[in-house]
Amino acid sequence: RQAIAKNHPVHGERMTYRAPGIPIRTYYYSILPFMWQGKVEGTILLMDDVTEQIRLSEEVRKVERHLASIVESASDIILSTDRKGTILTWNEAAERLSGYMAAEVLKRSFFESCTDEDQKEVQEIFASIDKRKFAQIKECFFRTRQSHFIPISWAFSPMKDSRGQTVGVVAVGRDLTETRKLETELFQSQKLAALGVMAGGIAHEIRNPLSICSSSAQFLLDEDVSPEFRRHCAEKILKGVQR
Repeated sequence: RQAIAKNHPVHGERMTYRAPGIPIRTYYYSILPFMWQGKVEGTILLMDDVTEQIRLSEEVRKVERHLASIVESASDIILSTDRKGTILTWNEAAERLSGYMAAEVLKRSFFESCTDEDQKEVQEIFASIDKRKFAQIKECFFRTRQSHFIPISWAFSPMKDSRGQTVGVVAVGRDLTETRKLETELFQSQKLAALGVMAGGIAHEIRNPLSICSSSAQFLLDEDVSPEFRRHCAEKILKGVQR
């Protein structure tokens, strides 16, 4: 009615339509006034079937939500940066371990999270990331809001665009705190085990001369032994003590 009465075209409206015996389809439609000798004689209805495009868009959004859910649910740090190291994304694990929310670190440099000793090597990895065939592994400390340093094992991979060009870096970091703790406990238990073996060997080396000294002393308590045998027992005791 607006198109006929006011010569007012309508562009790009969305509608669903079901023809008898056909599933619902989705269209974008336009209504154009049809003029003849300065007067609107009728309208032209243009309908563009976008059902398949909408279905594909929903599938793409579903995949994107699924991937986003995986990234956010991961226990490892997952973040992305541009070629210069400016942070673009920051998942929940990164928030939890660092104490910084994503809004606080976006547009900041990733290198600020590294120690002064590690910054140069990490920058070199970023500079040559597109020349590597495999992810670059680097263990370094990660700075938290409380200025603590957490040991992290990083895997740096190039982030590609649709043309295959490297536009940034994807960094996946695993907290090594518990691993280091277990390694320390294992090393401690190995030391204790070694001490136990050493103590057992020392006890064996002490027990043998002690048993000789003990048996020789028992012979000395016997009044019937000859002076020669008594001297022999005394020498064995002296040698056992020296040993």
